[in-house]
Amino acid sequence: MTKFPKKLILNADDYGACLAVNAAIEELALANLLGGVSVLATGECWESAIGFLREHPGVSAGIHLNLVEGTPVSSSPAVGVLLDKKGSLLPRNSILSRWMLSPRAVSKAIEIEWRAQIERLLQAGIQLTHADSHQHLHGFPPAFHIALKLCDEYRIPALRFPREQNQIKQRTLAAIALNANLRFVHQALRKSSIRHNDHFLGFKRAGEYGLAELLTDVSLLQDGITEIALHPSLENNSPYPKLRGNDERKALLSQEFQILLHEKKIQLLRWHDI
Repeated sequence: MTKFPKKLILNADDYGACLAVNAAIEELALANLLGGVSVLATGECWESAIGFLREHPGVSAGIHLNLVEGTPVSSSPAVGVLLDKKGSLLPRNSILSRWMLSPRAVSKAIEIEWRAQIERLLQAGIQLTHADSHQHLHGFPPAFHIALKLCDEYRIPALRFPREQNQIKQRTLAAIALNANLRFVHQALRKSSIRHNDHFLGFKRAGEYGLAELLTDVSLLQDGITEIALHPSLENNSPYPKLRGNDERKALLSQEFQILLHEKKIQLLRWHDI
């Protein structure tokens, strides 16, 4: 048995969304708390994020694949099926509805857009250690298989497996739907060479990890590698309403959290360590 059977990746999502998010993520990265940051290549401040990552190559940088917010990176006409009349990416449920009506066209558009997002970061000089997606859209077929294909093609070594482990009564139906879809794709991930987390937290408590919630969930970690998806910010309600990003930032920096990690013998990992 290893000295630390419980291993934890603290991953900060939405890097590049806005300056408040960027500043909080960079503070946590410099404190050696984060096991990964996931860059939103469509974000308003993605170039600022890239500048920090170039100066700090030890930070595990991943891509936060997006289909549900903002404007696309790709200018291909094929991506039009993912857009509203103003040229913005559609909400998640609308994307899934269009996929049911036109699966081939939507699948093609997803691959084109995600490929463009990956290439934007690679061309900026970022070595990607992992991939995940905004609102966990890659957890639903066919997006999962596209993400897996692109990770293999671009040699991105790890992919988030967002099967929620938390039993709290929060976003229950959405979690059931996500986990049900993940059952269909888990075998494909296991057969691939792409690495992944064993356990996952952060879907039910998305953007709501205050100190109490963080201590509760981390105290119950199972053996193996658990990823927690976090959304830190310098301000609560930024970049999205109801997110407690500043509470998350403070909780991660707290002495109480460090004490718990020590008491429970939990090892913090980075994506490029797995």
